[in-house]
Amino acid sequence: MHRVSALTLICFFAAVITSFGQKLQPGFNKQELLEMMYLSAQHADTVHYKNIPKPEKFKIVYRSPTMGLLNKWDLAISKDAVAAISVRGTTRSSVSWLENFYSAMVPATGQLTLSKDFTFNYKLAHNPRAAVHVGWLLGTAALSRDILAKIDSCTQAGIRDFIVVGHSQGGAIAYLLTAYLRQLQQENRIAQNIRFKTYCIAAPKPGNLYFAYDYEVATAYGWAFNIINTADWVPETPVSIQTINDFNPLNPFRDARGVIKKQKFPQNIALNYAFNQLDKPTRKALRKNQKYLGTMAGKFVQKQLPGFVPPAYYPSANYMRAGNYIILPADEAYYKVYPNSSENVFTHHLLGAYLYLARKLPVP
Repeated sequence: MHRVSALTLICFFAAVITSFGQKLQPGFNKQELLEMMYLSAQHADTVHYKNIPKPEKFKIVYRSPTMGLLNKWDLAISKDAVAAISVRGTTRSSVSWLENFYSAMVPATGQLTLSKDFTFNYKLAHNPRAAVHVGWLLGTAALSRDILAKIDSCTQAGIRDFIVVGHSQGGAIAYLLTAYLRQLQQENRIAQNIRFKTYCIAAPKPGNLYFAYDYEVATAYGWAFNIINTADWVPETPVSIQTINDFNPLNPFRDARGVIKKQKFPQNIALNYAFNQLDKPTRKALRKNQKYLGTMAGKFVQKQLPGFVPPAYYPSANYMRAGNYIILPADEAYYKVYPNSSENVFTHHLLGAYLYLARKLPVP
């Protein structure tokens, strides 16, 4: 109770100092990004951050307990009354990595039961074909109640501007958290005059194409960015498997077998063979994906979270990049500082490498 009261007081004074004005503006802001990178680095047990400066404008006023599969987040307040929700990325623990490997898809609207006393009701997109990564949805769910309570404390104190930020797994959760918060806002469960801006840093692909479409509409005109080092392999994950069922309903593949049957012999035999050679492997790969990264991984999750109920998985693994991307080109000079090394596959993924490139961006 005392922690919440202290937080409310801090938010109140920050808001009063700036006369309750909104400070966030749409569009990419290099200095804003650098500040968010400094803030992300304060999760000191995520990666090697000791040489990264502390934030200049933001002060951490709350650090959450560990939740879910070792998920945590920080609340920071700036001098001009902007609140930042900073989500921690993957730790060295196998439990934290389990969240990444639990990568079957689930519908972007539904329920997720984490314990006997908590079922997470969520809507992340309008399109009924939208689907997302179940592990990162679990992380979003685990943090959601605590984050919403602190947003409420801040808004009661007059703060109207929030930045959502996360690196790596934290960036993946930032995607889904942003979608969740914006849907709550559409349902008038969060005030319409609150602004959310998102910086995902080195984030992997959060869901399928239909989730990406909805996310891009919701954050259009400069309200969300994913920052990518072109040498980093993490944003290329999870592995995408596209089957003919992942296309929109109106497509030329839907009745391909019927068209093939109408062809003359032996063209019909040859075309049917070729079609099967392309179609069957992707279907088989999807089944294996859901077996190992859905059903089996879900059993490991249950051992960590005994009250967790594995959901029904969405029949797809067609992961796509989402949102507006800020590309950090890894050039020759970069590779001299950060050469490829088989001894550390995360060389290009850590915040130090991202900061090196972000500082070189030719923008204010």
